[in-house]
Amino acid sequence: MKATKRKKQICRVARWLLTAAAILLLSVGLTLWRHNGSSYLTGFWDNGSQTLVFGRMLQMQQNQHSPGGFMGVYTQDWSDQQNRYWYRDNTPMDPAQFQAYTHQSGLQGWGLGILNKVLSVFEDSGEARETMLYTANSILFYAATLCICLAVGYGIGWVPALAWLTAAVFAPWPQRGMKDLYWCLWTWWLPALAGLLLCAVTRARGKTPRWCYFFVFAACLVRCMCGFEFISVFLILCEIPLVFCWAEALCARRPARPWVGRMTAAGLCALGGVAAALGVWFLQGMAYYGSAEKSWANLSGAVTSRVSLTDGAVSDVTVGQVLRRYLLEINEPLVQIGPVTVTLLPLAVAVLAGFVLCALALRVRGRAASRELFPLFCVWVLSFAAPLSWMVLSKAHSYVHTHLVPMLWHFAFVPVSGMVLAALICRGAKALLHKR
Repeated sequence: MKATKRKKQICRVARWLLTAAAILLLSVGLTLWRHNGSSYLTGFWDNGSQTLVFGRMLQMQQNQHSPGGFMGVYTQDWSDQQNRYWYRDNTPMDPAQFQAYTHQSGLQGWGLGILNKVLSVFEDSGEARETMLYTANSILFYAATLCICLAVGYGIGWVPALAWLTAAVFAPWPQRGMKDLYWCLWTWWLPALAGLLLCAVTRARGKTPRWCYFFVFAACLVRCMCGFEFISVFLILCEIPLVFCWAEALCARRPARPWVGRMTAAGLCALGGVAAALGVWFLQGMAYYGSAEKSWANLSGAVTSRVSLTDGAVSDVTVGQVLRRYLLEINEPLVQIGPVTVTLLPLAVAVLAGFVLCALALRVRGRAASRELFPLFCVWVLSFAAPLSWMVLSKAHSYVHTHLVPMLWHFAFVPVSGMVLAALICRGAKALLHKR
């Protein structure tokens, strides 16, 4: 009996290791195939902000900690890319040449600074190390995407999982942004991965261990320590998997109330992670400014301006204007496969049409369409609400940063739309082809 149990444990560990190895190899392959390590072949997304990270890495490489010790430092001219050129040339720096950036906690600058110091042992060229860091960021983004694909494959189907991956691989915005050292797009998926892990463990065990909630807390903490912008999107991403499980249980007439409790607990843990990140930021401010009052003024000023409470530059801009800008006026490709491009409104219309046609196909076969489609519809609506939530919460940031906000459609509206559309096609075709 003990030998059989041990053999099963060994098989389980071996399966996990093989899966992890496959994800890593495929992530490397996708990065090389799509040239994500190159700073020239795919272009940049917000190249100005990541100069903060280059300045911080250069400081750490030269064992400097002033000014600030925050995520980044910049020269007198914001976004002038000078830090990047200094980093490439390993230029000796005087701390007086920098200003501290005090609106972030700065975990990514510190983490990449450590990785850069390790890489500098083997590679003296700053340009070569820059490519290595881009490559590492891209591999992590693909790895997070593939982990979500696995969850989709086991939970919904492998064709929808392939659609999710296709939406990520052929999306122009993430192709430019996944290498960005400031935003670290792979961390944007951490709350969603924590929610998926909680759902998978709960389904397997019939109950939710406490450590699952800790992962939700940690995922939101790490994400916010790499930047608080777009925070409402990440919080919704964390809840989407739990909402799917709740809707599925409700439609199957299984107890759904426990999932409401899990959604509440996960939400509280996510907010706890946000609060902890704010606490770290506040303590950093105290160390830098020398007083709690100045630290609080800096923190509260940054937060309230981000959510349009104190930014007078857009006091006359309405939420309707912001939404119209991103729903109707900005019509850039969200997915591009050769000459074929997909934009926002056609994608939304295609998914809605898919729901209608699939419901008709199920009804023709005498099956309850609402029961089978309700979980997918909940996920799709929330995926649409996630990017819109930031546009509503932060009209100032959104109205000005049109080079940043469209990225939010990929977290998670675009991949979810691809996944849902594929699932609808599969279910509709199966219903029509299935013999009575």
